[in-house]
Amino acid sequence: MDKRAFQFSPVQRYLDRIHEELLDRNDGAVADYIPELTRADPSWLGIAMVTVDGHVYQVGDSRQSFTIQSISKAITYGLALEDRGLDQVLSKVGVEPSGEAFNSISLEPGTGRPMNPMINAGAIATTGLIEGKPDTMPMQRILETFGRYTGRPMEIDETVYRSESDTGHRNRAIAHLLYGHGILDRAPEEVVDLYFRQCSILVTARDLAMMGACLANNGVNPVTGVVALQSRYVEKVLSVMSTCGMYDFSGGWIYNVGMPAKSGVGGGIMAVLPGQFGLGVFSPRLDAKGNSVRGIEACKRLSKDFSLHLFHVARSTSATVMRQVYDCSKRTSRRRRSAAELAVLAAQGHRIRVYELQGELLFGSAESVGVEILSELSVSDYLVIDLKRVIGTDRASILVLSELASRIATEGKHLFFTDCKNLYRFRKHLLGESVGPQGPGQEPGPLHFEDADHAVEWCENQLIAEAETTGSENAIGASVQDLGAQYLCSGMTRAELEELRASGEERTFPAGSRIFRAGDAAESMFFIFGGEVEVWIDSGSGHHLRLSTLGPGMVFGEVAFMNQKRRTANVSAATETQCLELRFESIREALRIKMLMNMASHFASKIERDTLLIQQLG
Repeated sequence: MDKRAFQFSPVQRYLDRIHEELLDRNDGAVADYIPELTRADPSWLGIAMVTVDGHVYQVGDSRQSFTIQSISKAITYGLALEDRGLDQVLSKVGVEPSGEAFNSISLEPGTGRPMNPMINAGAIATTGLIEGKPDTMPMQRILETFGRYTGRPMEIDETVYRSESDTGHRNRAIAHLLYGHGILDRAPEEVVDLYFRQCSILVTARDLAMMGACLANNGVNPVTGVVALQSRYVEKVLSVMSTCGMYDFSGGWIYNVGMPAKSGVGGGIMAVLPGQFGLGVFSPRLDAKGNSVRGIEACKRLSKDFSLHLFHVARSTSATVMRQVYDCSKRTSRRRRSAAELAVLAAQGHRIRVYELQGELLFGSAESVGVEILSELSVSDYLVIDLKRVIGTDRASILVLSELASRIATEGKHLFFTDCKNLYRFRKHLLGESVGPQGPGQEPGPLHFEDADHAVEWCENQLIAEAETTGSENAIGASVQDLGAQYLCSGMTRAELEELRASGEERTFPAGSRIFRAGDAAESMFFIFGGEVEVWIDSGSGHHLRLSTLGPGMVFGEVAFMNQKRRTANVSAATETQCLELRFESIREALRIKMLMNMASHFASKIERDTLLIQQLG
């Protein structure tokens, strides 16, 4: 996939904007209780997002290394569950919010069990449950586990580790207290040293986003495909992150932001929207509770702007959102075209792409659609997004699609959303963004066409007009009043063509007039010299269903030439139309045979094309 698609993605543009707006926020202070952390530049700000499809977005200092600190607690908790099983882990560490600071000594009376694995006491107990293997020490196992989440080898910042070890007296006291209660079954100094090392692992905001994406993707790294955590434990890790991950701000976090998250005093925040993406933010300035000031604000804005709160209720569909994608080199609109026009579309129709969507559009699905469209933008000039089968859109998907429309407009290309009358909020937003239908004499806007077929027809007309203007080898050169260009008249001599013209009657039909109705007696055919006609039927609900549009150089009513039965559809003049009406009874037998043979050949070719199209569509 073209990497430029991610660069120009609406999601990337949004993150760029958030990053720029947050750079001016300077409240908070860098952590100083671990001396080495004071070396961090307070101005650093990195934001990264990784979707469950493996799409990576990042901005600012997203590749700046820093120590993971308490965010490591979520990952080692998952590893402890894999090593010891749920029952044994729960016997050592609870899952109840403490409502206290991260370094509080919150233990159950009597048992000495820490309240949850996200505070220091619980994290030390969890680290004590990590088992070594015959050929692998516990720390090496922790590094390998983190590597499965991030997709790269991990290492420790030895300077920060020594700084933590030299000043971590409270954590040592907690470890001894846990050992005294029987929570630790290994020497407390060994466990607390392992804990200091795990907190000193170097990560980036991109790493945090990738780790979050693993949890969002049921434990599987969406880029490497490696299982980072057994799926049965993913919901357990996300649960404690939701209720306890932000220390004594956990309640306010889940209320205002609504995503499972874990923060660290190094300035990092890892957030997860299950089934959609992982988010990593890094900014060293902390608030009084030990959470990144800019990080919290970035997550708040993202959640609000895209309605990403975990408890935002949305309908769902089991089907994929992308129902079908095709170009118009082989599959054209319902408008019937001449052989010369079809040749133009066969050569240039790949520049028109149609995307049929279905189900409910949420942030993740809309983001995937946007990336796919942008990845093909270099070979496309006209894009039609058919929303006929979409049952709803949320705020996030509306913003993503609106940004997509703006982006494509800046490229000088055309994007149309069709069949979206039922998507009121979506239409209202686009109209409010001034990307709706344009005024008279201007090109149509994104909401101009009610259905995909009319939008595709307009796009085809642009390609055909372009071919005529540029004089390409596919240009339309034949006179529309030359009957010899009609497929029914192929192979006829000039005398035979003049005979047909003399047998017919030239007629003009005003725009909107009915030329014939379904059920009328079929006694003639019509060769179009100018204007356009629409062939349609009544759908039964009071609406007209367009079957085809025909223009100069085309013929209609000819099918009845074979059996002269009644008309099966209505034909109306879409614009003022000039035709040659040729009555069947006026055609002598020799010409009749030639025309029937041409008709048989024409329909045989059409069946062949339609069969090939069906095979391509699967």
